[in-house]
Amino acid sequence: MYQSYGLSHIQLTVADLERSFRFYQAMFGMQELFRVGAHVVMIQTPGSHEVVTLNANPAHADQRGQMGGVAHFGFRLREPADMAALLEAAARAGGTPIEHGTRGADKEETWAFMTDPDGYEVEVFWAP
Repeated sequence: MYQSYGLSHIQLTVADLERSFRFYQAMFGMQELFRVGAHVVMIQTPGSHEVVTLNANPAHADQRGQMGGVAHFGFRLREPADMAALLEAAARAGGTPIEHGTRGADKEETWAFMTDPDGYEVEVFWAP
């Protein structure tokens, strides 16, 4: 077995680098770490180790929004949130709301699903 620090990063092929960056910045407070050439930006939620790489290389345009067998990826919130309001914020930021609800034995966990501007499905959840 190899020890790791956990997930390092995911890379998303996007149509518009700045639009996608604005979405993740507005929704999760992600900040730019650095850019790699004209088509790639590495972004990170403050205080986390995971990185999202946004790649707008035109050579990969046919791959935009394709999950490739991955159903979705998720962000766990630090504080409870009104998920209906969160989905409204996602729409204002350029995403598309899907649904929200609760789960768990006491319905204590709240969740919401949306797509980002390129169609990637994102889950947001809070659990005590």
